[in-house]
Parts: sequence; structure tokens; C-alpha cells
Amino acid sequence: MKRKYETVVIFDGSLPDDAVEEEHRKVEEFLTENTDFEKTDVWGKKNLAYEIDKKKTGNYYLYLYEAEGNISELLNKRFKLNRKILRQMTVLHERVPEIKTKAIEPEPVVEKVEE
Repeated sequence: MKRKYETVVIFDGSLPDDAVEEEHRKVEEFLTENTDFEKTDVWGKKNLAYEIDKKKTGNYYLYLYEAEGNISELLNKRFKLNRKILRQMTVLHERVPEIKTKAIEPEPVVEKVEE
């Protein structure tokens, strides 16, 4: 059964733009070949919350796709070997459940009558 996934990849911010584009293209090719690739969101170059391997900036990319359950293992193996990728995270993209609310009616006010 195919499920929707999101993968965020942080490429090394000290790389030249053409090197980042090349790495991004490789990830997209892999996802296109092995999944039902939907789209890429380029978040751009940002400061990291903390240093990773003495790097202070990273290029952020979000990939959306549908795949079988073992895709995250394949991606982890592929990304761990790539020194140009600082961090990555793959999560299951779940639908937000619809919350049904029930209207609360105010309780009737009962007045005490003194006799």
C-alpha cells in the first residue's frame, strides 16, 4: 500500500549553488525512479539553529511523494553516504483528522423563589 511521505533535506550551505542544484537533481531523480514523485519545495538558504559539522548555514528542500513503506530505509542509506547532506528527515504525511464539534447549549437559569 502506498502512503504519502515528506522528506526535508538540508544540504551543506557552504557549497556553491551549482553543486547544491546537482545534489538536488540527484535526489529528485532517485525519487522519480522509485516513487510517485509529486513535487519539491525549495525553502532556500537559512541559518541553522545550531552548528552541524562546523557549518552555520544550510540549503533546505522539501520533497513530497507517495511510496511503499521501505522507502525511508533506502533514503537513509543513500543520504548517510553523502557528505554534502547535513541532515534529513522523512515523515509520513497523514491527513489531518476532521474534528466534529457539538454545539453546547447553555443550561437554563433557574431562579429560586422565596416563600
